Amino acid sequence: MRKLAKALPLDTPTLIELVPGNSIRVTLIDANHCVGAVMFLIEGNGKAILYTGDIRAEEWWVNSIVQNPVLLPYSLGNRELDCMYLDTTFATKKEPYRQFPSKAQGIQELLDKVGEYPRDTIFYFHSWTFGYENVWIALSAFLHSRIHLDEYRARVYGSLSTLDKRQLREAGLDVPASNKPLQESGLEIREAPALCGFRNGNHIQPGCLTSQEDVRIHSCERGMGCSVLDRDSNAEIIHIIPIVTRTDGVDIAELGAGGGKGDLDQKEELESGGVGGMNKLLELCAASIDDERLLAKVVALVRRTLIEDGKLDLDMQLQKHIHDTQDDVSLETLVSILSSNALKDSGMELPSNKTIRFPYSRHSSYSELRGFVRVFSPRDIFPCTVDDVHWTPELSMRNLFGDLCSADLFRHDTIMMEIFEARLAFEGRQKRYRGENQADTQMTDDGAHERHVILPTSNDLASSTPTKSGSFGVRRVLPTSETPFAHIFRQEVTDQTPEDQSIHFSSVAKQHTTASDSSSRIDLLAPSLHKRRRKTNRELAYDAAIGADGLSWSDYGGLVSTRSRAVQDEPEL
Repeated sequence: MRKLAKALPLDTPTLIELVPGNSIRVTLIDANHCVGAVMFLIEGNGKAILYTGDIRAEEWWVNSIVQNPVLLPYSLGNRELDCMYLDTTFATKKEPYRQFPSKAQGIQELLDKVGEYPRDTIFYFHSWTFGYENVWIALSAFLHSRIHLDEYRARVYGSLSTLDKRQLREAGLDVPASNKPLQESGLEIREAPALCGFRNGNHIQPGCLTSQEDVRIHSCERGMGCSVLDRDSNAEIIHIIPIVTRTDGVDIAELGAGGGKGDLDQKEELESGGVGGMNKLLELCAASIDDERLLAKVVALVRRTLIEDGKLDLDMQLQKHIHDTQDDVSLETLVSILSSNALKDSGMELPSNKTIRFPYSRHSSYSELRGFVRVFSPRDIFPCTVDDVHWTPELSMRNLFGDLCSADLFRHDTIMMEIFEARLAFEGRQKRYRGENQADTQMTDDGAHERHVILPTSNDLASSTPTKSGSFGVRRVLPTSETPFAHIFRQEVTDQTPEDQSIHFSSVAKQHTTASDSSSRIDLLAPSLHKRRRKTNRELAYDAAIGADGLSWSDYGGLVSTRSRAVQDEPEL
């Protein structure tokens, strides 16, 4: 994106020509979420929308943006927002998401707890994503200590600075290169001096972040070779973990809320490529691993990966191998890593480090969102975050914010109600089918049990299919105890063909295995035979493009680039 995306200054209306004679005016406003997070005010053709993205609408922040010169006409009623696209991560009337402590209250609680420990105590702050930069700055100033980052995170945050590579290293951050595009843009990142340092006269003033390990605060990634964190065998380091809030003594975790989980973690992952690819990998494991119990653990690890997200986390071992050898990973090395991870996954015990938890949500509570919407009274609201599988009218924009809008539109609610009603109708038919055919099973040619899962046809949904939403949020394939990997076959378009009425899954793993027959030891699933002609990839692609049978690209695993990874990946800064 570096060659396509262009940096814009905050609070500065910028005219962007879409086509000759058609322009829009875009203004970026700080979103109080993380470094670089902004809202977009887009104006043109007599219309105006505000796209918030992720925001933390604390009262002080709402009061500050109300005074923003560009937003002032909309907050005072001189102009009207036609639509607001709102961060709805925690938009619900249910507890515990109605009210959160402010960020300032959370930091105060953290500093009170940290201040109770001796002066030589070492702390480890869990920063798995962006948005905790102010906590770093507060901790660093309070404890008079800089914060150690691993090489990857130092490179990420070093790219915020306009200092060159030599100056950043003088400030304590070891980075491989300067951010020349930022330097050439003439823009300054507001948080960069406090984090990375700045030029002060003839010398470089360091920021709160450093690549040096001999400090009291660490926020480096575990397992990346930090001599302090990775050698804490006596569990003496105090861990600091942010949460969203707490209710009745129960901590509500922040991890992954609204996206961002793992943004600051380096990960080497193996994409499964579906059941076919994993079967080949497991055949290699079966031929290479003599220990039956270890093989069983590896198979269990791979099966669980298929159920969850289709990716194997190869942990730090693969990163270190690549870093040390700069060579491609051999299959033997991959099998060794899988074996090691399977053993660690089954026997690893978490260290008993003392832990400090403090409330610090990066997203708005429901009451904060209402206060934000009340200021602008937009004509309509669209949510930025929607779970169409579990959506109910209780989560509609009318129910949550209807009394705060200046018009009775709620176009998104209309779309979601159509999807909701279609989903209820489909679930009703599915329940009736299960009740009528509970004992109805068939035998395939190889003796495997075959189960039918009925899909909604295009005729079933024709009357309620929204024309603009693209696809239904219905889980068309529901895994059962007999078909634990059923949903994976949506991605195996070459092995499984969507039909109007049903999809068939064979769900038998062979029970009798021998050491000489490696494939039989790990036979996960075999796709059943079809009575109808299989569609070609071209036909499947065409059907997905036009939405035939209520299916879309997402039902086939999404669009995937066929280019090499080297071409896809942009160079690191």
